[in-house]
Amino acid sequence: MLPVTSTAADTLVKVAGSVLTEVAALRDRIVEEVSGELPELAQDAQARDLLVSTVRENLIAALGVFGGATRRVDVGAPPVALEFARRLAQRGVPITTMLRAYRLGQAAFQQEMITRIAAEPVSAGDVAVAATELSSVAFGYIDKISEEVVEAYQLERDTWLRNRNANRLAKVRTVLSGKAVESGEIEKAIGYVLSDRHVGAVLWCGPDVDEGARLSSLERHAGLLATAAGGRVPLVVAPDASTVWAWFPASSIDPDLVTRVLDGSPEPVRVALGDPASGLDGFRGTHQQALQAQAVALMAGDGLSRSVTTASQLGPLALVAADTAAVATWVRTVLGALADDDEQHRRMRETVWAYLSSGSSLMLASQELHLHKNTIQYRLRKAEQARGRPLSEGRIDVEVALLACRLLGTAVLRPVGD
Repeated sequence: MLPVTSTAADTLVKVAGSVLTEVAALRDRIVEEVSGELPELAQDAQARDLLVSTVRENLIAALGVFGGATRRVDVGAPPVALEFARRLAQRGVPITTMLRAYRLGQAAFQQEMITRIAAEPVSAGDVAVAATELSSVAFGYIDKISEEVVEAYQLERDTWLRNRNANRLAKVRTVLSGKAVESGEIEKAIGYVLSDRHVGAVLWCGPDVDEGARLSSLERHAGLLATAAGGRVPLVVAPDASTVWAWFPASSIDPDLVTRVLDGSPEPVRVALGDPASGLDGFRGTHQQALQAQAVALMAGDGLSRSVTTASQLGPLALVAADTAAVATWVRTVLGALADDDEQHRRMRETVWAYLSSGSSLMLASQELHLHKNTIQYRLRKAEQARGRPLSEGRIDVEVALLACRLLGTAVLRPVGD
């Protein structure tokens, strides 16, 4: 970087003083540019007043640095700028929008200053040095101010979200408790129509997601699922720092579509879905089913890569899957060696599942698995040998045990070598 000459420094001081005397005009120009490109920053008179005051105070503070009235190390975000950041957080304006406004303001400020520097009767070299110093100081100012307003924004956003969630969660728990409630009052408080048809969901993530980012990530994914479910706004509350409960006002949600949404995300979010249900009882019922589906998914641990578990998949397993160890013992008793956790027995289990779930039809099973009927018959015989008795013996038990293998994976399978 070129050394700052006395002439260049004097030029900056002089230009800063001239801009300060006309700061209102520059303020108005910046406000118009920012509000024109980012209208969400000036949605009403109150918001616009805060924007105007924020731009004015930042201009005065920055010009004070260039004019020598303020040392760089002493500069800080004006109180009104912090208040504006908190107000944007309360209104849900994205933090990226606020930072974009600061970049627009910086660009307009530098353009005005450089235009005036170039008009000064100094050498081209001093103009270049002054412009370089201008850019360096302006960047440093915006960088420091941005850190402070971002901190104010995030703190307010976190506090506001916690308070809003606490109020909603208390109302939702009242509904879920089964107590008699006045639907109209509850609906107004939580912003959700209880008489609708709902699909309950539980979304959660593991410890590999940063603790401070979990809830925002889960809420964002709930929004993605809402789009997949038709775009209507869901009810979302957080019972803890790593889980959200959601209700989607929809007649159905396609699990395959949900899986595609989650698989397309870089964050390891998992979802449990209840069955569609209507009204107040349905609101409670579909949520309870989603919790059961989550419990089964959690039993599976990391043994399965499935990102979505639905209540409709559980069948009778929802009634017996209260104790992982007990279920594992029962599965291994029912299936024998067919419960061994290796590729050979996995193929046998999938073949038996396709055969039994198709009504013991070799043709339908072969179509589903894209295998010849003779291959299906061969695998069925091998499965019976592994089990040690016919598949028709205790058939219902066999189907439930296979369902447990599909949903719980290694949690119930017998490790090879045991």
